[in-house]
Amino acid sequence: MKETDLLALANEYLLDEVLIVVVALLFIGVILKKIPRVADWLIPWLLTVSGVGLAWGVMGAISVQATIQGILAAGIATLGHQLWKQTFVKREGDQ
Repeated sequence: MKETDLLALANEYLLDEVLIVVVALLFIGVILKKIPRVADWLIPWLLTVSGVGLAWGVMGAISVQATIQGILAAGIATLGHQLWKQTFVKREGDQ
């Protein structure tokens, strides 16, 4: 998946007002990653819960649509981070 595919996915399924949630979740993820007591496996779960809460706030209602938008925002933030990391960050053993 390319960056343009990620943007197309966001434009197709994510409401415009929820795009700020994706950006916020990227920052929250960076902060959580730097906290040693937060396990890596826990970060996507925390981002999902945060995404739902932020989407409820941005959309001004606790609803099924806002919940789905929050989950989508967390998924797009996590996918975007992984695309960046897997593409540009060198690891041991990479050629």
